[in-house]
Order: sequence, then structure tokens, then C-alpha cells
Amino acid sequence: MRRKWFTAVLFSAILLGSGAWFVQGSTPSDGQTYDQARLLESVIGLVADYYVDSIGEGDLYQRAARGVVEKLDDPYSVLLIGPEFRRANERSTGNYGGIGAQVDARAGSITVVATLPDSPAERAGLETGDQIVAIDDEPTGSWNLRRAATNLRGPIGTTVVLTVHRVGVLAPLTIPLTRERIHRRGVKEGIFLDRGVGYVSYDFVSENSARELSLEVARLAANGLHSLVLDLRGNPGGMRDESVAAADLFLDPGDTLLVTWGRGDAESRDFVDGFPQPWPDLRIAVLVDRQSASAAEILAGAVQDHDRGLVVGQPTFGKGLVQTQFRLAEDVALRITTARWFTPSGRSIQRADADVAGTRPSVTSPGPSVFLSSAGRNLQGGGGIVPDIEIPRDTIPEYEQPLAQALMPHLSSYRDALTSYALELKRAGTMLAESFTVTLEMRREILRRLEDDGVFLDDEMVDVGGTFIDRHLGYEIARYNLGLQAEMRRRAWDDGQLQHVLELLRQHQTTEALLGLEPGTGSHAIAPPG
Repeated sequence: MRRKWFTAVLFSAILLGSGAWFVQGSTPSDGQTYDQARLLESVIGLVADYYVDSIGEGDLYQRAARGVVEKLDDPYSVLLIGPEFRRANERSTGNYGGIGAQVDARAGSITVVATLPDSPAERAGLETGDQIVAIDDEPTGSWNLRRAATNLRGPIGTTVVLTVHRVGVLAPLTIPLTRERIHRRGVKEGIFLDRGVGYVSYDFVSENSARELSLEVARLAANGLHSLVLDLRGNPGGMRDESVAAADLFLDPGDTLLVTWGRGDAESRDFVDGFPQPWPDLRIAVLVDRQSASAAEILAGAVQDHDRGLVVGQPTFGKGLVQTQFRLAEDVALRITTARWFTPSGRSIQRADADVAGTRPSVTSPGPSVFLSSAGRNLQGGGGIVPDIEIPRDTIPEYEQPLAQALMPHLSSYRDALTSYALELKRAGTMLAESFTVTLEMRREILRRLEDDGVFLDDEMVDVGGTFIDRHLGYEIARYNLGLQAEMRRRAWDDGQLQHVLELLRQHQTTEALLGLEPGTGSHAIAPPG
């Protein structure tokens, strides 16, 4: 009797959790379906009663539920239980319980990279370069980053005590912190790379990220912004509605932003821009790569289809599917693919080798492989968003590769040498301009520290490819002495794709010219950096 009650509760939870999807797409129950339901109940009952090894009834039902989802043969549909649910929820919302400090495992300790505004870490006075040598009296010298993050995070309202070594302070500091709800921003703080040219890195599409993007662009606009480079490289996507809201910032009322098709009416709809864009004269370039996926592709596709900006980089990942998450219990959710999505011009960008059974419309036609933008430009369908200008991602120059390969087995020692030297410069109070030059003496200091750690490099190899070390050392010194924005600008100098975009923005003063829509601007690509 208890088993029948458990089965009824399971089916009721699934039906209630799925809501309108089951109401909209329900079919009358027939005898065959009833027989299969009894088959499932009988199998679970017999295994529970007679299998040679005892398996709890709850565990059996959980295994059965997982089996249903796994047999969909869809890598994007998953049953989330316990820790899996909490991790997925954190990725989608950006929220967790913690102290609000970005840390890294470097130089034999956990080092603070930055603190979040108005976080417990910032209010307690944690500084960039602080070395957390113990957490709750447990030394961190042998910890990796994962273990440190796990111990710094925890339930909201609980306390964690840090023991900190700070540059210029002889005695260790004891800093108690109370964990709070921390929101990890999907949008980094924007910076200027050129006069009037702003840069914003959109790292993942999470809760409130469209508002974060709006605030960053508005802040830059108040300081003379006329062109925006929106970096979606490495953005794995996230929440569909946030990406639609982000696209709404740059398009006009009535513009279609996204079209979805699913089995239920709620999943088949057109998303249409509802608000005037705040910056209609802003020139936009969007950077994408093979790791730009899902919701990031929605934003890039809307900008490209409406000729609102230039898309530059590599073809994107190609995930044209929508997942919906149904909450089934306190720490249980079912995330399943419920729809396909199409760009405003009608393109499906889903990769053919990653298709999912059961999501294709029942009636299809081959359709065009080339689509038209609002202004009549040819756009390619299928296999991701194809950039207007394709530029390969930067690779290590050939003359630096032997040194890079020689350092690879000693990566931990190499990173520790960079960080320890950068912190030593901070301790010495060395004043550096943001455009400082990494000198030969600085490079030799890194080599000396490596040798102290038993890592010896060929002199000729270093002479030829030493700029590899110089570049990384420049980033590290900028981070710990001048801040994250200085590091971002320094990295931008060495970013071939980004520099290509900046040159295009210098050459073309309007969006139409940037897209080759003005007379005489049909071909405006410049040679990619060597």
C-alpha cells in the first residue's frame, strides 16, 4: 500500500511541476499507458523485495527518474538533486552564501585578487594581495582553489575567521566575517580602451545581468562613450529572458528579438522589443568565439539580424535549444529541453551533430541556408552564429612556443614566481604607470625564482621567447599593484581580435559604414594581426 502511495505522489509531483506543459499537450489515457505504469511499479517492487543487494525504495525511484531523463538522449536535459541542484541554481542566478572575495591559489597561499562592492570582504577591509594563510585556524598552504572556495562559502549568517598576511604589516591579521548573500556579476565593470571606445566583458547570462549591462553602458555613456565593444567570448549562456532583455537595450520597439517553437503554446512565441533603446547612435561591435553559446548566441544573433552592430571573431558554439527548469521539491528540479529558438531572421543556429530528438517541428521544409538581415545582408544559418568578419583566436607565437612548452610541466612554480614577485613590488611601494615596461631585470628575477624552485630553462630558448614571460608578468604586476581594470587594459593591448575591432572602429564613423552598408564600404576588413 505504501509503495502505491509513493508512486501516486511521484506522478502527481511531475504533473504539478510541469504545469501548463502537461495541460496543453495532454492526451487521453489509454490502456497501454496504464499497463506501462503498472510495469514500472511492478519492476520497482520486485527489485525492492528480491534483488540480492538491498536497495532503498527511495533510491530506486530516484534511479528510475534519472533513467527516464537519461533515455531522452539529450545532453541538456537533467534531473538535479541535492548538490547538483544547488550548483546549477548558483550558475543560473549568480547567487551564493559567502564573503564576496575573488581569490586565487598562488605562491603557497590563498591570495585575494579583488573584493566585491559592499560585500563582507570589502567592509572588513580585505585588500588585493592579502594572503589568507588560514581559514578557521586551518592552514591553507597546501589548499587548491576549489577547497578554498568551498571553505569561504557557506550558509548565509554563518561566520568564518581568516588569518591574513598583508604587505607592510608584520603581524598576521585575524578577520572574522559573517557570510551574506553574494551575487556574482555576469557583466564585468566596463573600461575605456580608446577615446570614446568602451569595452564590456559579458561573461555569463545570469539573473540581473541585463540590468548590470545597462548600468555599465550608461556609466560609460556618461563619460563620452560613442562606440562599444561587447565581449561575449567564452560566455556559455544562461537565462533566456535575460539575454532577450539585453538585446532589448540595443534595438527598437517592434523589433523581433527571438522566436521559440515548442510543443506547448507557452513555448511557442515571438519575443518583441518593447522599449526605445537608450543609445541609438552607439556603434557596437560584438566579439564571439566557439565557446559563446546559448543565451549569448541569442544576443549576438539579434544584434546581427537587425544590423545593429558588427559581429567579429569565430563561429559560435551552436546551441539553439531552450531548457525549462521545473522545481519538484526543496532541492530537486527537472531541467528539460522544451523548445527550439530562432534568430529574428528565422535562423536556427543549432549544430547538426548536437541535435536533440523530439524537439523538431512535426512539419518542416528544408528552408534557406542563407537568410537576410533587416538591411538585406546575407546571413548564414546553421552551426552557430557566423561572424560578419572571421578572425582566428590568438595563439602563442611560434618563436615563444618552445619556452611555453618547457614551462608547462612547471606551471604551478611559474605562477607562484609571477605572483610572489608582483606582491614583492607592492610591498616595496614601487610606483608604476599603467603602461610600465617589463624590463630584462624583471624577467631575470622570475628565472631566478624558478631556479630556486628547481626549474632550469635553456638560455637560448629564453632569449628567443622571453616575451612570453614578460607578457604574463605584466598582467600579474598590473593586477596586484594597479587593479583589475589595469590588468584588463594590459591584456587588451595583446588581444589581436580586440585590436582588430578597435582599428575598424577608428576607420568607420557610423554603424552603416562599419557594416559595409554605406556606398564604397562594402569591403572593409583589414588584415588580421600576424
